Amino acid sequence: MENTWWGFFGASVLFLAMWSFYLPHHYLLDNEKVVKKSIFGEERKTWREIRSISADRRGVLLSPFPHPTRLAKFRGISVQFGAGNRKEVLEFIRARIGSGSGDARPSPPERG
Repeated sequence: MENTWWGFFGASVLFLAMWSFYLPHHYLLDNEKVVKKSIFGEERKTWREIRSISADRRGVLLSPFPHPTRLAKFRGISVQFGAGNRKEVLEFIRARIGSGSGDARPSPPERG
């Protein structure tokens, strides 16, 4: 019985560590802000706060830092692409950060 509880505990820890993979997210990107909603709450950033982007094949990380840094994953917002909308999402984001503050610069080309 004691080992069963450790099994439940381990499974719970793994689930909580990977909740963003298993549970749905909803994104709202408009002319003023980006919002990421999940069952645990809401993350919100204005386009003026986004200083760089880093895209890969699954999504784009919107970072408040002008250069790549390890803190970007904790302070930024990760937006995942849907089925076949990668190009449209990147164009929309680049248009918004380009029209925001003058120091907003996209990161180097996407990693694939």
